[in-house]
Amino acid sequence: MAEDLNEEYDVVVVGTGLTECILSGVFGSEGKKVLNIDANSYYGGESASLNMFDMWKKFRWTDEQRRKEEERKKEIERLENEEREAEEKRRAAAKEAGDDSYKPAPKAPRPEQVGPNPPEVFGKGARDWNQWHISLTPKFLMADGELTRILHQTGVTQYIDLLSVHGSFVVKKGVPSRVPSTRVEAVKSPLVSTMQKYYMQNFLQFIASYKEDDPSTHKKGLSLDQNTMREAYEIFGLDSWTSEFIGHAMALHAEDSYLDKPAREPIERIILYVKSMARFGNSPYIFPLYGLGELPERFSFLSAVYGGTYALNTPLQEILYDTDGKVSGVRFPHPITKVDTVVKTKKVIADPTYFLGDEKRIRKVGQLVRAICVLQHPVEGTDGAESAQIIIPASQMGRRNDIYISVLGSVFNVCPKGFFLASVSTMIENPESGNPHVELEPGFERLGLGSGHLGEKEEKFIQVVDLYEPVEDGTRDNVFISRSYDATTHFETCTDDVKDIYKRVEGRDLVIKERKDKAEE
Repeated sequence: MAEDLNEEYDVVVVGTGLTECILSGVFGSEGKKVLNIDANSYYGGESASLNMFDMWKKFRWTDEQRRKEEERKKEIERLENEEREAEEKRRAAAKEAGDDSYKPAPKAPRPEQVGPNPPEVFGKGARDWNQWHISLTPKFLMADGELTRILHQTGVTQYIDLLSVHGSFVVKKGVPSRVPSTRVEAVKSPLVSTMQKYYMQNFLQFIASYKEDDPSTHKKGLSLDQNTMREAYEIFGLDSWTSEFIGHAMALHAEDSYLDKPAREPIERIILYVKSMARFGNSPYIFPLYGLGELPERFSFLSAVYGGTYALNTPLQEILYDTDGKVSGVRFPHPITKVDTVVKTKKVIADPTYFLGDEKRIRKVGQLVRAICVLQHPVEGTDGAESAQIIIPASQMGRRNDIYISVLGSVFNVCPKGFFLASVSTMIENPESGNPHVELEPGFERLGLGSGHLGEKEEKFIQVVDLYEPVEDGTRDNVFISRSYDATTHFETCTDDVKDIYKRVEGRDLVIKERKDKAEE
């Protein structure tokens, strides 16, 4: 972070969520002058990874305890500054007087921490707590997906390591089974009936061979733009259950509204799933070592490589406008001096949480409930997999929305050995109940945590998240707002938002040029 801010930036990005940081890195690599600010003390916003102490502080401390802790930090900072200045004066005076017996003055007592520490089973101090890298929005990357391509093209993969997730499962009648992605797997899969195996083989053969510019690979009687996906399933002879698990576990739709829309998008999603599966074999998903917090931080680093400026602990105070109602600048406290600061800019990209309560800017589109669970055992039915995605389709629970489960073990360096991190998430369908966690119960049962059961060294962190989208596209005043992250366990919708915002900002499609290697730079 630079102490001296420029007077003007091409783009000011507010928030360090993954969407914002990707755009910050992309604009920086294009030669634009970028300022990225965030009110938090860490990168990532809702896509951050926290250690166990910070998780405990976020989920187990009261608002009052968190407020007092911030006051305590400021008081410690004040004491340290005063002691440092006083020490420098005493040392200089002793040197001038030739006093060789000078010793530093004892430090004043520091105010004690207000909130509780995590239980000792999760660590006895900072060194132990820092072994945990718990993602607030646990999502996987598709191995052949858009985000993975962006990581490679921007060179961010130089700074992170990605590992393959061990399995992709769908639950039928309470039993998880691997999702088939080839003709051979379809024959062996217990998910489909004997007759449906034949039809699914034909469907997967079509998916594997399909090429847009080769009519010989197209299905006779199927137009991806004119036929709905429901009609596409019927053309292939797929029954309602086979169609459901394909649509939910391979096309990764969270509910069934896609069935009556053109078949092109779900078919392209299934093709992406199969291509991603072919990259590693076990599943189509990959995940970064040390958690998702690595991604926004590395994109911020990319922006900095190209001269971008970033500032944490810097809340947005005001967006300024010219006489035409267009953005002219932003106001915020200087990240070092805390002096009121204004920088000029003509474009602002921001996380929706910076506009809470502003109905002219954002609208609420739903709520999701997510539980992050600490386990001491692999998930039953996954062959002891160290990591997995599990989808419980809505029809198996009498719901409208699926439940998504992700599981990660210590091989990803997100927790100490002997522990697993699991997340369970879904869209809230009955907000009036007052018990949103009940909607996760089928997922808890799958994890062995049903009916509130927790082992001695296990834990649940449950949060309800409001989902927002921008009211306008941003072109009227050049304030471009991102969308909230959904309940799914993959990032494809996030990269769709990145491309959409980029096109609205620049008026053209996002095309990322391969980053030069270090020698060329």
